[in-house]
Amino acid sequence: MCYCKDCQAGARALGADFALNDRGGTEIFQTVPSHIDITQGQDHLACLRLSPNGLMRWYAACCDTPMFNTLATPKLVFSGVATANLRGDLNDLGPVIAVNKGECATPGAEIKNYGYLRAGWNIMKRNLAAKLRGDCKTPFFDDTGGPVVTPRVLSLEERKAATLDHLTG
Repeated sequence: MCYCKDCQAGARALGADFALNDRGGTEIFQTVPSHIDITQGQDHLACLRLSPNGLMRWYAACCDTPMFNTLATPKLVFSGVATANLRGDLNDLGPVIAVNKGECATPGAEIKNYGYLRAGWNIMKRNLAAKLRGDCKTPFFDDTGGPVVTPRVLSLEERKAATLDHLTG
């Protein structure tokens, strides 16, 4: 569960507040890209970055729904899946193992951060295992390592507006 201002700004920049929980958090299931199959709507896949060097935030351009996060390179075999859009029993994904940036949650009871190192370690283990298996297929990057679509990078004004929405919304 991530409450960071960037995750909040990313959702708000897309007009996708529905992807945030009632305290502004984003639940993310971390996996490897080869476990993700886009079986329909590939032509609607779009990418947003909050800054030129920011996280790649993949979304459906037809409805501005946030779907996945990746780094800017496929060298680290990692994808975060926004669970707000998943159907079925999310308990099957397992418990939340980490909470990040609880201090950035909207006002309410304190949210304690925990498990960040554990989550990072799990990402590194999955990355290494995927590389050892030769399992580095990704729907987000082409054979040259470039993104399959050109990311839209927010201007400073757009980013400030998305962040200010958090402060006023």
